[in-house]
Amino acid sequence: MKKVLFMLAGFLFSHIVIAESLHYQIINLDATAQTEVANDELIAQLQVMRSGSDAARLSQEVNRQTARVLDELKAYPDIEARTTAYQTRPIYRDSKISSWQVTQTINLRSKDFDAMSQLLGDIADMANIASLQFQLSDSMVENTRNTLMTEAIQKFRDKASLIQQQFGEPGYRLVNLSVDTGHYFPQPAMERGMLMSADMAVKSSAPVALEAGSNTVSVTVRGSIQLVSDPSQLSP
Repeated sequence: MKKVLFMLAGFLFSHIVIAESLHYQIINLDATAQTEVANDELIAQLQVMRSGSDAARLSQEVNRQTARVLDELKAYPDIEARTTAYQTRPIYRDSKISSWQVTQTINLRSKDFDAMSQLLGDIADMANIASLQFQLSDSMVENTRNTLMTEAIQKFRDKASLIQQQFGEPGYRLVNLSVDTGHYFPQPAMERGMLMSADMAVKSSAPVALEAGSNTVSVTVRGSIQLVSDPSQLSP
């Protein structure tokens, strides 16, 4: 019985030593790489809207006007378009329906800013600009993140080496590592109140002046290293 207890005690002690060694000289650190990237895509939201007392007639007018806008788009193959959010809304006065408002939303997407500018001028009398937003395309974000990932990992390794040297240890081993690529901060859409200059251009049938700007993309690497005192424990 004593022999069994002795073996059990030795077994538990060895596991405690292993557990302590696994957490010995563990250091957590992170590194971030980020950059400003010129926006390469424009999203425009248009609205065809009519108000009046006859909902059926308003619906016909909106459908006809929407068809005109879509017909104009045929001349711009580099602009993607889709219709969304068709809405018929009653307007109340004194708790009674006094009129109706019918709205059809058209979403546009393109990397050709010149074409988008010209189109917004061409449809001056057909639709209103509800919002404009410059952003990075999915492919641009992915390519940028891949580049930043390499940079962030190198920064992590440089920090780990510096810590190892400052503690006077011959090396370190990587315990764990995670890569966070979720840091992308798109510019907010320019809403109705910010579109006065664009509206003035549209009303005059002139191309709309567009400034793409840029967005910030960043990648953060987080992980833990263990300082190693015995060079024989380092990987070859």
